[in-house]
Amino acid sequence: MAGSQTCSACRGRKVRCDGVVPVCGPCSKARRPVECEYTSASAVSAGPKGEYLKKGAACVPCRRKKKKCDAQRPFCSTCKVAGKEKDCTYDENVERNLTEALFLRTHELEQKLAQYENHLSAVRGDPSESTVLPPQGHPIQAASHFPNHASIPSTSSGPLYNIPQALNALFNHISPSPTVDLHSISTPAIPQGLEEFRSVFAEHTRQCGCTLSTEKLQAILAGDASGTVVHPSFTYIAQLLGCLLWQVQRHIFVFPHTEFEQLALLWAALEDADPVTETQIRYLLAIYFLLKKQMEDGEEQLSTAVRVALQHRLAFPVSPDDFDPLALHDPSPAQVELISTLSHLMYLDRCSALVFRVPARLDHTWDEGFKAVSLYYPYIAKTNVVYLRARSLLLLVRTRDAAREWAELAASAHGGIFAPGRPAWFARYWPLLEEVSAHAAAVEGEMLRATFAGDRAHGVALKFSLVVALASKAELHWLVHRDHPESMQRALDTVMEVVGITRGFKDNDFILLDPLLGVCWSMVAKIVVHVANRPSLVAGVSWAAVLETIDVSARKLGYEMPFMEESLKVISDVLRVVEVADASSSSARER
Repeated sequence: MAGSQTCSACRGRKVRCDGVVPVCGPCSKARRPVECEYTSASAVSAGPKGEYLKKGAACVPCRRKKKKCDAQRPFCSTCKVAGKEKDCTYDENVERNLTEALFLRTHELEQKLAQYENHLSAVRGDPSESTVLPPQGHPIQAASHFPNHASIPSTSSGPLYNIPQALNALFNHISPSPTVDLHSISTPAIPQGLEEFRSVFAEHTRQCGCTLSTEKLQAILAGDASGTVVHPSFTYIAQLLGCLLWQVQRHIFVFPHTEFEQLALLWAALEDADPVTETQIRYLLAIYFLLKKQMEDGEEQLSTAVRVALQHRLAFPVSPDDFDPLALHDPSPAQVELISTLSHLMYLDRCSALVFRVPARLDHTWDEGFKAVSLYYPYIAKTNVVYLRARSLLLLVRTRDAAREWAELAASAHGGIFAPGRPAWFARYWPLLEEVSAHAAAVEGEMLRATFAGDRAHGVALKFSLVVALASKAELHWLVHRDHPESMQRALDTVMEVVGITRGFKDNDFILLDPLLGVCWSMVAKIVVHVANRPSLVAGVSWAAVLETIDVSARKLGYEMPFMEESLKVISDVLRVVEVADASSSSARER
């Protein structure tokens, strides 16, 4: 029965309703179930509409179609009702461009103010009151570090206005926008000198592959460039990399001259660095250039770091000849720093080889020393995030090698699971599976401990290591799923663990991650596509929703990191296949 009335769902979506009872035409054709209820327009409550959104806060589809948007994350209500969650994206650059323009204007005004003060001091002929003009883009100093304005004669009776202090107060009282991550406003909008950049670096030292002693970290935080406690190059790289991370986290790039200045100081200080320090500085520079998307410069710095380590014959502090399993080895801070340095160098080398599909620079003789660390220093092997991350990657490489060998056996043998050549493969498979499972459990324990203590950067680094380890575990279980149902179930359980951890990443965490995650997510996606085509295996699981989580996270990581194109293509192709499979199974159930 058709009528002139309009249901509440169609009224809310602003579409034409045919008035059919009990369910109108648009509601019956909706991709998601909606409640088709008829209520008179006068009966609808005319309560307050809520606060207006700021300009640019609405999602891209609602802004393009000029529809009402509540800017909810990850999907707004309008896109959710329309069943178009995948298309609901937000343009973060609208408000960032405005903020960046304010920063640039602030620096321009400061430049002019400093020039006027210098000119006035020169006219008076008093060089002691001359203000040094900071280079454009240099971090704004604290108000107490600015020249004493009272000593400058003024033509007006009122005091000079303190622009940096006023801007700090202004930005600290601006209400957060729904399009800005809360971590982006956890510190003042204007850094109070280079010390804030050093603090950012100190927060992410383990993520960058450095395990420095407490004394060295305190010297870096204090800006010590004397070389008494820590080499000056560490202070300069902390200010350089910290400056870039500060800007990337806020998507506001206003300190290019500060980076240029610190980079020049770093090159000069690096000439007399010891081999371990130079190796660390070189791969930190590789990370810096990677974030800047200057791939050739980053590749050159990584190659230089490897060359320095090989020329000076750096090695893990272990000696298999005099190993005593009953003795407890307590490493010194220098040994811990050396272990972390070589572990991260191995990680970057093998990671670049895996992502770029090029030969590794460090041969497999380094693997023996790396494995021996877990025997000599078990505490370091279980708690040091740099070592744990490198071990996750090495296990992933071994897992991919085992998968390639299994595929070759499957293509050549026809005798089933006990065909010739497979017993030898299984002799390597079971110890590898046991090692990967034990490693994943150890990383999970450390991750829970770090997140419970509120150490966000440490927790994100351990979550990354855990995803890599779980991707290896899922792949190993899936290799024998055709012959072993228990392994297939373990693989699917592990896939859901990966999705759960991925869902927990915040928007501001992706800058702390790595393109290697794209490889791991692609491995998981390839497992999901096999299961989605056989819905009888796992009933009640929306694999399309699982893949949407991975797809959204991969796109966010691709926005922050290069070399994600191939992984994004694999995940998108798998997502389309799974969506078709889900639609077919839904149609079959309806019939």
